[in-house]
Amino acid sequence: MTRQRKKIEDYNYVFAEILNVLPFEKDLVDERQLENGPTESIYKAENKGLRGQFRDTAKYYKKAGITISSFGMENQSVTDYDMPVRVMGYDYSSYRSQVDAGKSRYPVITVVLNFSDRKWGGPLHLKDMFEIPEGMEDFVQDYGIKVFDIAFLPDETINKFKSTFKHVAHFFKYRRFPDEYQPLDERVEHLEAFLDLLEVFTGDSKYAEIKDCMLNRQKEGEEVTMCSIVEKFTNDGIRQGIEQGIEQGIEQGIEQGIEQGIEQNRRQIILNMH
Repeated sequence: MTRQRKKIEDYNYVFAEILNVLPFEKDLVDERQLENGPTESIYKAENKGLRGQFRDTAKYYKKAGITISSFGMENQSVTDYDMPVRVMGYDYSSYRSQVDAGKSRYPVITVVLNFSDRKWGGPLHLKDMFEIPEGMEDFVQDYGIKVFDIAFLPDETINKFKSTFKHVAHFFKYRRFPDEYQPLDERVEHLEAFLDLLEVFTGDSKYAEIKDCMLNRQKEGEEVTMCSIVEKFTNDGIRQGIEQGIEQGIEQGIEQGIEQGIEQNRRQIILNMH
């Protein structure tokens, strides 16, 4: 059975911090008042019957046991030009469930985190997705989305994070400037989710390859930092280089030995001929 990966945003503290630092820019959301919400919803597609849709992370925000708002968070590795429609669909499903339940209504807020090394190049509003015929602009309803380009956050904003997301934002920003990259010598709290995120959004399997080793080191009491992770990559690279060098040396030695043997035999034959 495949173990389901836990995402960085699944942790309430990280989820609340992202909201407080990025869209709200102040401490509005208390992690203790967050509860996991449904990530799957069903909608009726035109002429296609019922279809399901999944959002990355959804949480209810409650006070005194009463839901006062709902938050959604979507992760993107590339620009999705249909994102306004997708977000509108997620939000509508939440509003529709409130209507169907016949209870008090609450707002739904969705943010999109762009982990690409390029700024978001797609529409930020529904109206941006198409050309509106002249004279109809005022009659077309709009729907906007909030996108944050993680790799382009200023250091001032990155340093406001205290959770594992500080490592995430720092990594993706300086991935664009490898010569300037200095790994953070601070503890990575949610190590497994952090390495999973890097593997998914970089497409590099090396983060999966070192995961068990780093988790074991953490269990043994080591304070694993990004410096530890970089050091592991460096040591593995050196060892691999040595092993490859030895293997190549052996192959070259065998080849050289064969050539020397052939030359010696050739010389012996020549000597015997004289």
